[in-house]
Amino acid sequence: MTDDRLRSWLGAVADDLIPAADGMPAATEVGVAGSQLDLVLAVRPDLARALNRAWALAGEQPPGPALRLLADLDPRAHQAVLEIVSGAYYTSDLVKRLLGYTGQQPIPVRPEDYPAYLAEGLLDRVLERGPVHRDPDSLSRRQ
Repeated sequence: MTDDRLRSWLGAVADDLIPAADGMPAATEVGVAGSQLDLVLAVRPDLARALNRAWALAGEQPPGPALRLLADLDPRAHQAVLEIVSGAYYTSDLVKRLLGYTGQQPIPVRPEDYPAYLAEGLLDRVLERGPVHRDPDSLSRRQ
């Protein structure tokens, strides 16, 4: 799916988006275009098609012009590149350690801490209605 040229291009784009600064590594220093890309695509395989479109459309361009071209001609591919780069960066163990992020921690809820909005029934209508899912693509078409 991802060849070396695509990974090289994505690395350049990623470093343009997330350069080394303030003690934090650049995107390629944490493997955004390597193992971290593989991790993101394993979790979000739906992004692979848009990444390939981005590569086909802007892969010959340097990072800045490539991102502008994608934003203008294929906003979904542009968004996919941004999600891939940021997701790959912030799931890096090194980045999480440097940020002091230990992951989600369980927080016990004591009965005496029961939120007032639940006790007052403010969410009862929502719970009775049940889950409602909206296609994110339909939301972007309205704008």
